[in-house]
Amino acid sequence: MAVPLVACGDDPVQPPRDLVADPVDLTAPWQISSPEAEGFDPGRLDGAFVEATLLDNLRALLVVRNGRLVREAYFNGTTADTALDVRSVTKTATALLVGIASDDGALDVEDEIGLWFPPDSLQPDHAGIRIRHLLTMTSGIQWTDQANFVPWLQSGRPTGYVLDLPVVAAPDAAFMYNTGGSHLLAAIVAEATGGDAMAFADERLFEPLGITTDRWLTIGGQPSGGAGLALRARDLARLGQLVLQRGDVGSERVVSEAWIDEAFARRVPLGSVGDVLRTGGYGYQVWTESVEPEAFVMWGYGGQFVWVV
Repeated sequence: MAVPLVACGDDPVQPPRDLVADPVDLTAPWQISSPEAEGFDPGRLDGAFVEATLLDNLRALLVVRNGRLVREAYFNGTTADTALDVRSVTKTATALLVGIASDDGALDVEDEIGLWFPPDSLQPDHAGIRIRHLLTMTSGIQWTDQANFVPWLQSGRPTGYVLDLPVVAAPDAAFMYNTGGSHLLAAIVAEATGGDAMAFADERLFEPLGITTDRWLTIGGQPSGGAGLALRARDLARLGQLVLQRGDVGSERVVSEAWIDEAFARRVPLGSVGDVLRTGGYGYQVWTESVEPEAFVMWGYGGQFVWVV
């Protein structure tokens, strides 16, 4: 998807801080609550879960409010212990890793990508492309998942394949959804943090959240930055709650409040996006919805969603 930009994030729409719940301990098992206790109309919530049973391919549906698990259901042979391939929700996890590395001072979103890749892998047109542009899908590097994703997987050169693609727009000039660019982010995290992005993810993101995953597609020895992460539905909800808690897991801080505010702002206005977003936008590897109720949306191909309202 390529969309010309009306504005390019000079005045990003910031997350609504008044919606943030008090932090809960995300390393502990989910506390279970009732719809009534958390302010839901139980009849309407029941109706939503009845409608969910009519969706042929649905695997899991969970609702969390105030840091408590209010309702969950599993379908089509899936259980609470099933790790699901969440496709491009992976991108938001990658952006959180970029944020953690940025908090550490290991990288800066204003770094040009040329700082992080061998000179002989770069084109003159890469000048001016910054980490920030990869995060917001505005690098100008040509890509479509339909044309490029499978050849990229098969190339044996996961970063080289992306860097060989033509640059067809100036940085910030157009939104082009680019899974290959998301993988460049993972490669930069690896380079900035000692060479092993998977170990960094386990130590700095997943373990502090109480998440254990042994399924993340690796390409060229590094996790794929744009797709291939498999998580249980309850663990996906932990990622959503981490955003609501602005990077706090309840016992320690995983990523700074400043990064959450920066990453989950609407930096690229997009308008209607498919049948999902009415007044959509894009932040750092995450979608936004600006019409009430405002939301951030981790969105993976095939209907993998984490809606943070």
